[in-house]
Amino acid sequence: MLIMFTIMLIVVLGFIGLALDVGQVIGRKTELQNLADNAALAAAPELVGTAGGLANAVAQAKSAAGQSLYKRRTQGAPLSDDSIRFASAPDAPASAWHAAGAVPDPAKALFVRIDTRANLPALGKVATAFLGAWSPTLRTLDTGARAVAGRSSVRITPLAICALSTDPASLRTNPGPPEQKEALEFGFRRGVAYNLFKLNPHGPDAEHFLLNPLGPLGAIGASQQISDTSVEPFICSGAMLHASLGGQRIHVHRPFPSHLWPSFNARFNDYAANRCNPVSAPPDTNIRPFPFPASLPPGWWMNVPSSSHALASGGATLLTVADLPPPGAGQPASIPPASYGPLWSFAKAVRYANPKPEGDYVAFPNTVWSSLYPGLPTAPAMKATYPVIGTPYALPAFQTAPAGNAGVAERRVLHVALLACPVPAGSDVLVEVLAIGRFFMTAPAAPDMLSGEFAGVASELTLGGPAELLQ
Repeated sequence: MLIMFTIMLIVVLGFIGLALDVGQVIGRKTELQNLADNAALAAAPELVGTAGGLANAVAQAKSAAGQSLYKRRTQGAPLSDDSIRFASAPDAPASAWHAAGAVPDPAKALFVRIDTRANLPALGKVATAFLGAWSPTLRTLDTGARAVAGRSSVRITPLAICALSTDPASLRTNPGPPEQKEALEFGFRRGVAYNLFKLNPHGPDAEHFLLNPLGPLGAIGASQQISDTSVEPFICSGAMLHASLGGQRIHVHRPFPSHLWPSFNARFNDYAANRCNPVSAPPDTNIRPFPFPASLPPGWWMNVPSSSHALASGGATLLTVADLPPPGAGQPASIPPASYGPLWSFAKAVRYANPKPEGDYVAFPNTVWSSLYPGLPTAPAMKATYPVIGTPYALPAFQTAPAGNAGVAERRVLHVALLACPVPAGSDVLVEVLAIGRFFMTAPAAPDMLSGEFAGVASELTLGGPAELLQ
């Protein structure tokens, strides 16, 4: 029995030693995986398509690693530049991952990879206590972890309309008096609400399109990807499953399924006629519609509230009265002031400047309405109740909070693709996206009506969805 016990004791001690050493390696690998995950998630939100964003991503990754629990939770880890790489796709080959300073095009570097095996100094070396007795090569074991993070969605509503102009910035001279030089962006005027279901700068019939929110860019996707069941959740949330459009052509379906208009109304805390979920598609923090009479608070800021958007101008193209030429350049003699609908509920008209001022154009003061929006017998006028700073959307007197669901600020802002038109014939085609327009829903959608007040264009790289771990 003593001989047998001695033999078995050696075997048991061997297994105990193996378990202890392997346990150390597994523990270190777990720590490094948590570290890599934390660093990648911290870096990914900084990737906004600029060299500065890459530098911020590196700094955030190192900061997150320094706060992660490492070496039995006793300290953070010093993450080096060697372990931080960037690429344009999460599954890019090894040769396509670059250090921050060597990225060929920062605008396409939308994904970050943290690989602790490449770190200097090494983070995964574990000194064994027992395995080294069996072989000198086992005195130190090496482990590591890798994490890839980035955005797998972009906050662009799968609705597209024609740009009214291909010019990113142009001048509209309103004769006044006094003369007012107004900036147009792709033909749209800030502060004017457009019916996004009733526009076409190239003909009298409405043109609107559904962006494929699922299919690959540069190719016509399967019909299932543009079915009502597939696209409605994306209309509700206002996002698509693309990391970015990145200047690539995208599959559009003509026309947009306007019968899905109730899906836009989740932003107004209305979930009765749609399949939206208040968790993934929350309401806005302010659900007060503009300008329906039942919702008008005391001291309405306009003297002519009527429809929720500027009315159609008529003629060979489907535009609004706000898009008519300035007086003296072909404008009709009479424009009812109420035809303009609400003005400046979320965004103000802006002064033209070339080059565009750093940051943004300068907004007009509140006293220029009669010069910008002519009408007979009188032009639309702004009352003294209009806020001196900000717009009615943010003014407490013009707010209604959603009941029963938590609101998210500016959920009523739709990011809509502005297309290079005319779009080729056919129900499913590939098109070029010129820009992403910001349109504020002035009122809930209705059949053939989606009222959006133009608020300028948005940089696509600022519209990325939440950062996610992808590997």
